[in-house]
Amino acid sequence: MRTVIPVVPPFVQHVIQVRAGDLAYVPTRAPFGYRYRSYTWNRATKQLTVRLHDRHYASSNKNRTVAVTAEWLNLPLVRCGDGNEKSYQVDGNKVFSAGGTLAWRCVRGAGGRTVKILASGKNLPVSTLAIVASSVKRL
Repeated sequence: MRTVIPVVPPFVQHVIQVRAGDLAYVPTRAPFGYRYRSYTWNRATKQLTVRLHDRHYASSNKNRTVAVTAEWLNLPLVRCGDGNEKSYQVDGNKVFSAGGTLAWRCVRGAGGRTVKILASGKNLPVSTLAIVASSVKRL
């Protein structure tokens, strides 16, 4: 039987869950060669960002980093796609994109509030970012 290694280490998941609470969302899939790099919880703006980095490049190379952000969307769930240029159906999830460096989707979060999940990064096709955004799960 094959063991699946989580993208975000279990200990870090626990810390994220304690700090971010209802916005504790992490990716479960990463582009090939990308590994967990870091996370940031901004208490003031209520944003959680998890960074994945291509292990083939120096960690200072920001062009090889994917940022996955969870934030509250103060709009109804049906308005999630506002401003999109293209939409994708990935693993049963509707994912939107605008430009070549951003993909997002929305989920119903705690208390029925809308959570916007964004995946952004350079040097990757938007379809890959859509796969990452689709994979995000709540802890």
